[in-house]
Amino acid sequence: MLPPSSGLRRASRGALALALSAGACVALAAPPAAADDYRPPEYGYGYGELENPRTLAMGGAARAFGWSTSAVDSNPANAAAQRVYHAEAFGGYDTVPHRAQYGVSVIDGVTSKMAMGLQFLRSSLGTDSDPYKRSSTDLRLTGAYPLGDRFLLGVTGRWLRVSQDGNGPLGASAVSKNSGDTNASIYTFDAGLMLALTEGLRIGAVGYNLTAPKGALAPLMVGGALGLRAGDFTLEADMVGVDPTYWGAWKARYQGGAEYLVADRYPIRLGYVYDTGAKRSSLSAGLGYVEKQFAFDVGLRGDLSAPDVAGKAMVFMVGLRYFLESGAAPEQAPQPVY
Repeated sequence: MLPPSSGLRRASRGALALALSAGACVALAAPPAAADDYRPPEYGYGYGELENPRTLAMGGAARAFGWSTSAVDSNPANAAAQRVYHAEAFGGYDTVPHRAQYGVSVIDGVTSKMAMGLQFLRSSLGTDSDPYKRSSTDLRLTGAYPLGDRFLLGVTGRWLRVSQDGNGPLGASAVSKNSGDTNASIYTFDAGLMLALTEGLRIGAVGYNLTAPKGALAPLMVGGALGLRAGDFTLEADMVGVDPTYWGAWKARYQGGAEYLVADRYPIRLGYVYDTGAKRSSLSAGLGYVEKQFAFDVGLRGDLSAPDVAGKAMVFMVGLRYFLESGAAPEQAPQPVY
C-alpha cells in the first residue's frame, strides 16, 4: 500500500482547517441559542405580581394579614380590614432579570364603608444594553366591603400594558399562544375574601387574573392563607397555585412569614418561599420604622437554590407610607405596620 502523498496530506489539512474556520465564524456570527435564558418571562415578570417591602420580607405571605396598601395586590378583601387612609411610594430591583419597578398606592377605608384602593406601577426588564427592551405599565383599582364584623369581600380590576421596543416579539409564553405582537394589553380582575375566625385567627382566599388571559404576564392563580396574630407577633402561611399555561401543569408556591413589632416602632420580618414551578427556594427578611404619620420599610429576598439557566437572584424593595387618617377615633386607630 502506497503512503499518501504530501500533497494529499496538505489538502486534507487545508480542508479541515477551512471547516473549523467556517464553523468558528458561524458560531461567532450566530446569536446565542439561549440569549434570553437568564430572564425568560416566567422569571422576569414574576407572575405579574407586585410585592411591596413588607410582603417581600414576609415571603409573599400576606393574604390573611396583608392590610394597608399591600391589600391591592395580595388580597383585595383586606382593603376593608382597617379604617385607614394610607399612601405609599415604593421601588425595587431584581438582579437576575434586571427588573426595576416603582409606583404609588393609595388605600381609603375612611371615606365610606366601602374601602377603595388605587395603584400605579411602572417596570422595566433588562439593562440599557438589553436587546429586548421590555417595559410595562400596571394600573389597578380595588373595592372592598365588610359583610359584618368578620367577613370581607373585595375585587381588583387590572389593566396591564407590556411593550417590547427591541428585537423580536414578546413571545408566545409572554402574551398568548400564536402571538407575534411586540405589545400586549390585558384587562382582568382579582377577587378575594377574608374570614376572621377569631380576633387573631384569619383565613384568606383569592383568585388572580380570573379572565384567564393565558400567559406569563398575568397567569390565572388561586391562593389561600391562614394567619395568626397574638399581640405584636404575626405568623402566616400561604399557598398559591399557578395554572397549567404557565409551567405546563398546575404548580404551587408555598410561602410563610413572621413579623414582630419591637417597641411599637420597629417591625422585624422573616419569610420563606418555595416555588415548585421555578424550582426556587428563597429566604427573605425586612425591617421597618413606624411613626404616627409615616412608616419606612425595607425588604430583601435572596435565592437559596435556583435553576442554573436563571441563576440565583437578589431582590430588594423600599417603601415610604404616609398615614392620612390622623383624626381617626381611638377605637379605629390604624395599625400602620400592615
